[in-house]
Order: sequence, then C-alpha cells, then structure tokens
Amino acid sequence: MTELAQEPAVDRADPFLRLVESVASRYEPAEADGSHDYRSFLEALGVAVYTTDAAGAITYFNEAAAELWGRRPELGEEWCGSFKLFWSDGSPLAHGDCPMAIALKEGRSVRGFTAIAERPDGSRIDFQPYPTPLYDRNGRLIGAVNVLVDITERRRMEDDLRSTAQALALSNGVKDEFLGLISHELRTPVTTIYGNAQLLRDRIARLPEAERVDMVTDIAEDSERLLAIIENLLLLSRMQSGTSSELEPQVLGHVIRQEVAEFSRRHPERDVVFTEMPGHHVIVEADRTHLVLLLQNLLSNAHKYGGAEGAIEIDLDTTRTEACVRVLDRGLGLADADIARIFSPFYRSTEAQKAAGGLGLGLPVCDRIVTALGGRMWAAHRDGGGSEFGFALPIAPSPGEGD
Repeated sequence: MTELAQEPAVDRADPFLRLVESVASRYEPAEADGSHDYRSFLEALGVAVYTTDAAGAITYFNEAAAELWGRRPELGEEWCGSFKLFWSDGSPLAHGDCPMAIALKEGRSVRGFTAIAERPDGSRIDFQPYPTPLYDRNGRLIGAVNVLVDITERRRMEDDLRSTAQALALSNGVKDEFLGLISHELRTPVTTIYGNAQLLRDRIARLPEAERVDMVTDIAEDSERLLAIIENLLLLSRMQSGTSSELEPQVLGHVIRQEVAEFSRRHPERDVVFTEMPGHHVIVEADRTHLVLLLQNLLSNAHKYGGAEGAIEIDLDTTRTEACVRVLDRGLGLADADIARIFSPFYRSTEAQKAAGGLGLGLPVCDRIVTALGGRMWAAHRDGGGSEFGFALPIAPSPGEGD
C-alpha cells in the first residue's frame, strides 16, 4: 500500500485539535429525544468535520465538509465523502485505505499526513485529515470523527517558494558562469593592451619600427574586441530591460556599404563581396547604431568562423514587404543542434570554441535587434559548406502609402 505523504510533526498542543478531541472523547449516541448537542458545536466550527459509525459509514457531516468535498454524500457512505481521493504524489487512493479507514481499522488517531481530494467538477484540493476514533464509556469503539483542513493555498505557497528558491539558485549559477566568462574574455584583450602599452611607453625609442607597428596593431585589434564585448553587453542589458529605440528611415544598402568599407579597412586580408539589387534604394525603419552593431556582429562572426580561404559574401534582396540580408561564408558550417541554440546567449558550439575566443553574445544581440525592429532572423547550412546568417526587416512604407 502506498504511504501517505508525511508532514512535519503536528503540534499536539494545538488548542483547536485538543478541543475537537475533547468533544470526541465525550461523544455518545443520540439521546432518547433524538438530540445531538455535539452537532451544533461541529456545525459552528466552520471547519470540515464529519463522523462515522464503527463500520466506517458516514453518520454526519457539517456544511464546511460538504463545501470541501463539493458534494453532499448520502449518510451511510463509507469512510469519506470525497468524490475521488489521491495520494500526495497524484496516484489514486482507495477510500478503504484513507486515513479515516486506518483510524477505525487500527483503533488509533492518524496524524501528520496529507492527501488530495477531487470534487465532481474536477477541481482538486490538498487537505490534511485528523481522524480520531470514538469510544463509549465502556471503551467500546462506536465510530470516529474526522477534521479536514484545506491546505491547498499553503501547498501552493510552498511550491511557489520552492520554485523561487530553485530559480534563485539557477540565477546564481548563471551569474557565476557569466562572471567567469566575462573575466576570461576581458582579461585577454586587456592584458595585451596593457602589456604593449607599457612596452611602448618604456622602450619606444629602442624598438624597431616594424615591432612598434605590430604592437600598435595588436592594441587596436584587442581594443576593438573589447569595445565589441562592452557594446553587446550594454545593448543586451537595455533590450532586456525594455528600453525602446529611436527609429528613423535608413537606406539599408548605404549602411551596409559603409560597414563593409570600415570592416575591410580593419581587415584588409579578408575579401568582402556585397551584392545589391540594382535600380532602387531599400529603406527600413531602424536605429542606426543598432543596425550598425547588427552588421558588425555578423561580419565579425563570418570573419572568425569563416575559414582562412574564401570571401565573405553579403546579399541584399527584397520581397514585396521585406528587405532580406544574407551573410555567407565558407567556414565551419552549422550542425542541426547548433542551429537550434545558436541565438541563445553564451551558447558556443564545440567547434566554435576551438576556432576562436568569444562570449557567445554577438548572434543573440543580432536576434534581439532584429526582433525589436519587427523582423526575423535565421541561421542555415550553406550548400557546398559554410554558413548562412540572415535577417529580414519590414520595408518602410513609401510617403503617402496607407493614407
């Protein structure tokens, strides 16, 4: 037989329970005139109470019990007026195995357990029973009285508290992981910048020109990396807090050309090919700073994971309602599992971790920017190897359109 869920020990000094047990201990069958003074007391309690005879047949229940059960059982029903009973783990509980049945069969009070009652309308309540056997003056078992305490709200609060504690523990774990990642990712560029700056400060006159150029280049590249980390963190934080952006019409092809030129200046070794539909300008409503960061992240991603060979390709196309941008490379490619998680903060595939450092923030920031602009973003395999990262933004309406 399944065990009833054990609760913390019941306070034996509880004045209410002592009062019920005192009344129960003085219970006698009905007087000759049919009066049942104890019933007036039980009805006035406002707590679910019912009684049975020695065989477990219900002999009385008050209105609070009927309300708790959601039904009015016929007198003579066995053990309990609940429509259906369940153990605390949700498995069915036979009425003949309920706490009231145990109290009568074993001749003892049952304390410290909980169960679940289902009403005829399907609603459920958690309750705590306090069945107590009743004896006459000769010590003969004549029945039992049971007090049912609705603990549904208490159980809900306990579950909420438990969920909150679990969420806090998870949050602390994520925070610790985040701080570890940030510390690692910030330490590398800061160390390079600090070390090279010290050498230039202390020995610049003695360093060969080629070495000075290399050191300044390292400082510039790691400063760029550091700036990108900070900008992504700040933007992610603002978006999660619900901060809105100022949207203005942007000529998308013009913004892309400017960012390609800036990227090529910083990375002259990497070819970038931009293909745009000729004949008209594509205009979208966007925050220019966010749009630039979106393109920078996608170009940086293609550069880091796009392999040493092959150009980065950017295509701008349109449908009737959308401007579609695809950034293509011939690098690592994407596994199906990566595609499913690639836009989750801090996610980096095993292959990506081997190829380059990073926090896994760039693509999640891209996804949030595009979503905030009412667009959509995707990642896909590229035929022949490599990856495709794309986004689509709504085309801004022409002047007078929709009037």
